[in-house]
Amino acid sequence: MLRLTFFLASLLGGVNLYLADDIVLQFLSGTLSVFSLGISIIWPEPLPPPPSPNLWSDAPEKKEREMKTCSNCGKAVDQKWSMCPYCSKRV
Repeated sequence: MLRLTFFLASLLGGVNLYLADDIVLQFLSGTLSVFSLGISIIWPEPLPPPPSPNLWSDAPEKKEREMKTCSNCGKAVDQKWSMCPYCSKRV
């Protein structure tokens, strides 16, 4: 809506430029018309409204994957892995 308002102001400035008799008024009207047309072109669209607070569900109680610890470095690795990605030893 704000972009449309600046565009309409630019059109009215162009009409004022066409109908003005004084050179100072023509200069000011033309400058402001170009300025408001530029703003109407580059003005960003407004952001969409924020999502509702109940949009996201709660985290599940159980982990998605079963983990085991590496016997060499002690870090948690996936249950199906046969080699530790941290120390490159067999699990």
